[in-house]
Amino acid sequence: MIDDIDLAFYDKLSPEFGGKKMAIPPPTLCPECRLQRRLAWRMERTLYFRTCDATKKKIMSVFPSDSPFRVFHPEAWYGDSWSGLDYGRPFDFNRPFHEQLGELMRAVPLLALSVVGTQNCEFVNQIGFSKNSYLIFEGDYNEDCLYGYRVFFDKICVDCTEVIHSQQCYECTDCDTCFNLRSSQLCKQCSDSHFLYDCRGCASCFGCAGLRQKKYCLFNKQLTEEQYKKTLASFDVCNPQHMKAAWEQFTKIKLGLARRAFIGEQNENVSGNYIYESKDCDECFNIRGCRDCRYCDMVRESKDCMDYTVWGASAQLIYECGTSGVGLQNLRFCSECWENCHDLLYCFQCVNGTGDCFGCVGLRHQKYCILNKQYTKEEYDALVPRIIEHMQRTKEWGEFFPAAASPYGYNETTANEYFPMKKEDAIARGWKWRDVLPSHAGAGTAVTVPSGDSVNLPDSAIEQIFACEATNRPYRITTQELRFYRDNHLPLPHFHPDERHRQRMLLRNPRKLWDRQCSQCAKPIRTSYAPERAEKVVCEECYLKEVY
Repeated sequence: MIDDIDLAFYDKLSPEFGGKKMAIPPPTLCPECRLQRRLAWRMERTLYFRTCDATKKKIMSVFPSDSPFRVFHPEAWYGDSWSGLDYGRPFDFNRPFHEQLGELMRAVPLLALSVVGTQNCEFVNQIGFSKNSYLIFEGDYNEDCLYGYRVFFDKICVDCTEVIHSQQCYECTDCDTCFNLRSSQLCKQCSDSHFLYDCRGCASCFGCAGLRQKKYCLFNKQLTEEQYKKTLASFDVCNPQHMKAAWEQFTKIKLGLARRAFIGEQNENVSGNYIYESKDCDECFNIRGCRDCRYCDMVRESKDCMDYTVWGASAQLIYECGTSGVGLQNLRFCSECWENCHDLLYCFQCVNGTGDCFGCVGLRHQKYCILNKQYTKEEYDALVPRIIEHMQRTKEWGEFFPAAASPYGYNETTANEYFPMKKEDAIARGWKWRDVLPSHAGAGTAVTVPSGDSVNLPDSAIEQIFACEATNRPYRITTQELRFYRDNHLPLPHFHPDERHRQRMLLRNPRKLWDRQCSQCAKPIRTSYAPERAEKVVCEECYLKEVY
């Protein structure tokens, strides 16, 4: 439903050219379908080997070698050997806008990977300012991290999702400021513990849920330090039977814990889930430090934004954009634009202060360009309204890039994680599909993953190809990874990295809200726990009474 707040925002974001205001119409899709369309333009985890079209060297890229795009390694793409203005062309009023933009995208060099400020981070994407990390997707300021998704300011963390300001954590999800934590979720300032859920300030605990400022607790029972250490001494993390029994008992304790209807902290007047330090945000998910936002997901430190997916970082007045951030202002219908860009419409991979541009690709520091062609301000202000009127007639104005025009196959993108789709259904919509996804395991026969402490494995384990126990997909381990398992006396993982990622994501609540009643006081609540789920879901007041 489009309400007055939405309409006021569309009016506020409607651009003006030479005093002429071009109204942004209400969207034709619901918020969920708009999110799906944006995510169909977001590539995170699918990496290919290919040749850089600038240096002719072998590189990693989100674009396979048979894609129709010219692709540059980040060093070459950010270099001075080329300019996006070299590919400029006049607008053709006899053709649809998106058709012309698609041709421009196939001509202008595209960025192989979205990385900046990294050191020794070859197999990564959507990360910045990180060091010695491997298969990290969407994260900043990490060091010595492996197999992470949306991890920030972390060090020596492995197989973690939505973890921030933490060190030496393993298989953790939605944790903040933790140290030496394993197989835990929704914890803050916890350390030296295993199997924790929704704990705060806990240390040396095992199999606990809903505890606050506790130490030496086992399955929510208080022990002395001597009792705790004696009991834990008999537990072997490398023994599958021990792990299974501990997980089953931990799961029972979790199920008995009252779940807060809304996951988040330090908020005022917000709705959605996984929201932190935000105010006046509606139907948002996975946001932090935001103000006056609607229908936003995976965004931080942003204000006055709607239908905005991934990034943020001092972004303001953003509408229907994805994978864009850092000092942005007045962006509409853009993807992969960053670093102080402003007043952009329908732009892709425009960066470094580019502003007042329409339908451009790969520009840096440019202004008053249309389809990468340079104009004066007067020419720009006169031509853009004509193009928008043309797009109104072709029904292209006011909508994000079509999913069918995405440079990626639907099953390669984040959209397929949020909104899984079969190949035949995607094809029927006119969306792309990639039949063969990459495997970097190399040639050879996949073997069963060995059990037991990795300390006992030979160095040659890094040469083996292992078969995922769930999907049978082949995978390898790296020298850095083997060192981590040995240092922490852990067994090798028995699942492919993508399967481990999938399992962690399943621990998180869906991006959807239901109307329910508090299980204790019957107060109406809106929550991401579906009514048929077994957990006891309570309002904030009842939750606080139970855990404090």
